[in-house]
Amino acid sequence: MKKWIISAAVFGAALSPRIALAAAEAPEERGSWTLLLFFTINFLLFVFVLLYFAAPLARKFFADRAATIRTGLSRAERAFAEAQDLANKAAARMAALEAELKKTAAEIEEETAFQVKRVAELAKSTAERIRNDAVLSTAALTEAAKRRVRARLAETAAKLARDLIGREFQKDDQGRLIDRFMEQLGSGASR
Repeated sequence: MKKWIISAAVFGAALSPRIALAAAEAPEERGSWTLLLFFTINFLLFVFVLLYFAAPLARKFFADRAATIRTGLSRAERAFAEAQDLANKAAARMAALEAELKKTAAEIEEETAFQVKRVAELAKSTAERIRNDAVLSTAALTEAAKRRVRARLAETAAKLARDLIGREFQKDDQGRLIDRFMEQLGSGASR
């Protein structure tokens, strides 16, 4: 730190010789060649010191700063290119996803229409089958009811006939009836 203070004092004295001379001498006349020569030497010393000490540091500072700027700029350009590439890839992916979404929606719509049509056809065929089953069931139930009625009628007729035969026919009538029945059986077998 002391080095910087001393350097600042030396540069201050070198840059303003008037202050240093003002304390030692009385004011001179204007336009003195000695004073001009002193200022010129002082300026040349200042330029020499500046070029000797400050120029390499300034050159190094500006070279480092330029390298830092170039590095930062190249990093920024790479990052921008990567970001642009990622944005393009994302846009392409979004377009592909959107196309795939439209394709999937169309497939789903097509499959839904197919399933609706299939369900409608199944419903029609099921309704027709139910109708046919109902007709067959009705016919079967009607036929079964007719058979039960006939069986019941036959049973009732047989019971009535038994009761009538038992009350009204005598042994002779029964024998004649059996003989006639046997004759009918014999004549029906020969036909």
